[in-house]
Amino acid sequence: MKRGGWGPAAIFLVVVISAGVGVRSFMNLPARLASRTADGVRQGISEVFINFLHVRPEVREGTKVVWGQTAAKNEIVVAEKRIEVEYDWEHVWLGSHKVIRLRQAYRIKAGFDLEKPFWVELGPGVGQATACLPFPEILAVSQEGSPTYRDEDGWWNKVTDQDRAGALAKLAQEAQRKAVQSGILREAEELTGSRLTDLARAKDIQLKLDYRQPVNSR
Repeated sequence: MKRGGWGPAAIFLVVVISAGVGVRSFMNLPARLASRTADGVRQGISEVFINFLHVRPEVREGTKVVWGQTAAKNEIVVAEKRIEVEYDWEHVWLGSHKVIRLRQAYRIKAGFDLEKPFWVELGPGVGQATACLPFPEILAVSQEGSPTYRDEDGWWNKVTDQDRAGALAKLAQEAQRKAVQSGILREAEELTGSRLTDLARAKDIQLKLDYRQPVNSR
């Protein structure tokens, strides 16, 4: 009986598979190289920003502006959450207390004003870029449902409509303050950084993010 009949066939199969992998890598090489050229990085970065933030950033090579910023909308929301806000108001006059207690749910949204400058500086190395973004901001603080309201009159110190209107205005101010303290701006910044760098990495681009106040940037 002959033994080892599979040896030559196995070697031949390995050679064919290896050759196929090599040919595929060679065929993909032009696309990979193109993605790392200046034109490839410019186009790739543009697609990354349009995909996630719906804005094409200004692109710079050194001191040269290659193309300007364009956006299809005015703002983009990247994070949102629900918060509960309470506000208590009390007034005392000649020993008589009147009180207003309010509670309201709000939906807060954070993201970017796309009319502010977004730009990308190519380099310093091949396939590298730095994206300069404005800081995310609170875009909306919206009531959900009606507030829970309770008031108490004093014996001769009654709650007035003016008191109620003032308390509601203070509640809205407190909601704005709570929105900033909620951590949503940090969430929006981290989510944006993670998403942009992941999308860029998929295009073989090493992207660094730089959040800054846009002074003399356009």
